[in-house]
Amino acid sequence: MSYATDDRSNADDPDRAPDRSSEQPQSSGGKSAWMRALRDVAPYLDLGWRLAGTAAFPPLLGYALDVWLHTTPWILLAGCVFGLSGAILQLRHLQAELRP
Repeated sequence: MSYATDDRSNADDPDRAPDRSSEQPQSSGGKSAWMRALRDVAPYLDLGWRLAGTAAFPPLLGYALDVWLHTTPWILLAGCVFGLSGAILQLRHLQAELRP
């Protein structure tokens, strides 16, 4: 019984396919294209988290203070104003950052 070590002889038999796990994948664009694309979209990647945190944290803090101090809804409303103002300032800051 002869065992073939040639990949061509194993190509027709799926059970005896050659082991290609050690081969490196071929890249067509290269690393620089990927890095350039990431650099271009980086300001937008965390925009959702920044806006959500800026807009949501002050009202949540205001609600907690209202419950603790029994002043409902005044500190909550102040937190909403601060949160929305902070979100607008975040957007303006991003706009100024991206302006050429």
